[in-house]
Amino acid sequence: MIDDLNDLQYFVLVVRHKGFTAASKISGVEKTRLSRRVAILESRLGVRLLNRTTRQIALTEAGSHFYAQCLTVVEGANTAFDSIANLQIEPAGMVRLSCPQVMAETYLSPILPGYLLMHPKVRLELNATDREVNLIEEGFDLALRARPQIEDSAGLVARKLGVARRVLVASPAFIARCGQLESPEDLKQVDTLCRPGDVQNGKGRWLLENGGSSCLAAHTPRLLSDDLRMQLEASIHGLGVALLPEPIASSAVARNQVELVLRGWTGAEHIIHLLFPKPKGMLPSVRSLIDYLSIHLPASIQEHSVVI
Repeated sequence: MIDDLNDLQYFVLVVRHKGFTAASKISGVEKTRLSRRVAILESRLGVRLLNRTTRQIALTEAGSHFYAQCLTVVEGANTAFDSIANLQIEPAGMVRLSCPQVMAETYLSPILPGYLLMHPKVRLELNATDREVNLIEEGFDLALRARPQIEDSAGLVARKLGVARRVLVASPAFIARCGQLESPEDLKQVDTLCRPGDVQNGKGRWLLENGGSSCLAAHTPRLLSDDLRMQLEASIHGLGVALLPEPIASSAVARNQVELVLRGWTGAEHIIHLLFPKPKGMLPSVRSLIDYLSIHLPASIQEHSVVI
């Protein structure tokens, strides 16, 4: 077992430059250190690698075999170091980003192609999942999250990029049939569309806010689904009131396929933030994506917001 791989490097230098003096001048390593380390290497191997005279050196048979193997190790190590150096010169290599499915479809899909066009040497893995990933353990460089507040994440940086809410919507035909709702209490009288997680003991429960006021609005869901796109389509078809994230509902609101219900009342505000390890030692590829998202994502969030 070699305790110090530098010994292999020193041995290669001496052989390549045909002597300790020349190797010392080219490498900057003291001649005495080169001589001592090669001698230690020979002692550890139990064979003579070099025949030395006052004017030159020559490889022994064992030294010739050993030198060929050392070249592979030393050149491989140099290639490994060069690959990291190249990554540090300009954005290049793989960047892994995790975010919820809704954000991937609405916020990121319009802007990420522009980033990849700007940085042709970067490869991007976008993991669209509603599961909260562990950046460190799972090897992600960045994660987008939406939470009522930015969580305390030890060793990670959280950068706020915008806010989003869930909004109450229904189709114009549904509103014409059931009438305008005046307060959250009126939700008890109409069909609703919601996620299974919003139901307790057979009754739907939505936490709604209006300025400084809040209430837990009870309702009776006609459709239960975690598929928010399905909820939107059902709402467009007049099947009930849905409480949907702004990026899901905004385009349908703009096209007048659905209208806001109970204006002023929304779901809790969620902070959208970018989570990443502390910048020390960060590669340019990761830094470039952080900078790009910090510039372009707030505008994409704003574009998919709804005027309450």
